[in-house]
Amino acid sequence: MEVQEIEHRELPRLWELPPQRVIEDGLRRIRGSGTVYKVMLLISAVCAIVGIIAFIVGPISSGWNDRQAWTYVAITFGILMCTIGSAPCFSVCLRMVRGHWRRPVNRLAEIWAIGMIVPLILFFFLLGILPDTVGRSSFWFGWPVSPYLWDSVMMVALVICGYGFLYVGALPDMAIARDQIEGEGGGIFTRLSRGFRGTLYDWQIIDRAQGILGAFYVLLYVGSMTVIAGDFIEALVPGDNSAIFPAQYTIEGLEAGIAVTIFAMGIMRYLGGLDEYLEAEQFFAAAKLQLALGLLYFYTHWTEFIIWWYGRTPREVALLKIFYFEPYFWLFCVAFATMFLSPLFILVWTRVRMGIVGPWVTSGLVLVGIIIDNIRLYSASFSTPNIYLQELSTIPKAYVPGVTDILLAVGLLGGAVGVCLLGFKLVPYPSIWEVTAGIYLRVRRKYLKTEVVLIGKPN
Repeated sequence: MEVQEIEHRELPRLWELPPQRVIEDGLRRIRGSGTVYKVMLLISAVCAIVGIIAFIVGPISSGWNDRQAWTYVAITFGILMCTIGSAPCFSVCLRMVRGHWRRPVNRLAEIWAIGMIVPLILFFFLLGILPDTVGRSSFWFGWPVSPYLWDSVMMVALVICGYGFLYVGALPDMAIARDQIEGEGGGIFTRLSRGFRGTLYDWQIIDRAQGILGAFYVLLYVGSMTVIAGDFIEALVPGDNSAIFPAQYTIEGLEAGIAVTIFAMGIMRYLGGLDEYLEAEQFFAAAKLQLALGLLYFYTHWTEFIIWWYGRTPREVALLKIFYFEPYFWLFCVAFATMFLSPLFILVWTRVRMGIVGPWVTSGLVLVGIIIDNIRLYSASFSTPNIYLQELSTIPKAYVPGVTDILLAVGLLGGAVGVCLLGFKLVPYPSIWEVTAGIYLRVRRKYLKTEVVLIGKPN
């Protein structure tokens, strides 16, 4: 048991809600859609249509030989992998520590996995612009059918694992929707819940499956980001053989995954009517992780930068110019300010971090930073004319996007968000069984002259 003293303040409203209220709130979006939800879904649908048209008119019509025409397809792919791709990793982390504050947050981090179908489709299109690894820099060391086979295996496994992780966590809530909405009918929730009845054996299966799928998802995400960083960025820039960059890019993704979850928490609180579930407790705890990843972002950048700066070989000087100084200097400055300085100077203050506005604004800035940084990285790597050189001899000019590029990126990003919004019609939010379990594990007790909350810690 953990004892939490109430220092003359009320317990968060969430932990005093009756279970029936949680069920009603969880099923509200399945039973009917509000105006805000419909408007957001309509905007996402329009964006998706515009993005698909721009995709066909732009990169596909240019063919796979013009690598630069695919720059903003790669940028969109990178942004999605760094945000919706890493958000489930945040949920896995929260489940490992078994904190109670996470219960309204887990489902919001996991549901982004539904949108992973969009970067998976983009990935297969982007594979067409990669030549084989013969005669050029690569970390595959002559593996057969590289990079096509092994990159594809990693990406497909990641998406399947993400869908499985979300489905297993939502299975008990789908059974509730089956009983509350469909009754004895043969609707979609009857098929999805697969006879789940809440027996001890059922719960043991859920617990073990969540642990296994969650662990595999994190491993696959790290592996996928490593091969993406190597094959779509490093290997396309002659002389770039940094062993630090794949870890750096993965950490950026993890930071953005927390940011997209916190940003979604703010939207669901203010526009989704979930202010009783997403209170300062959730924002405060998530912001601490946001600050930690921001500091780690700086550490990895500094480690790579200092090696090139003091090495000063012609190869390293060229890499410093293309990534940090000459064509994309201002993009790097914006990314550095939003992904490191903003968490540092905003979230370092406990009073700000304990609120809602501070973490939410910081998460928005981090999302801006990850967009800018992906533009910097992929614009540089997709602009090099000859990837078979040993080192970069001339620095290519900055790639300036056209109208088609911008419409493509905005459209496909909006389409991915729309796919995730559709998920709320099948996956109850908030997670009914997790929030209800948290309510049952808390109880008020008198202790001497004060009142405390006893928090049960199962397992």
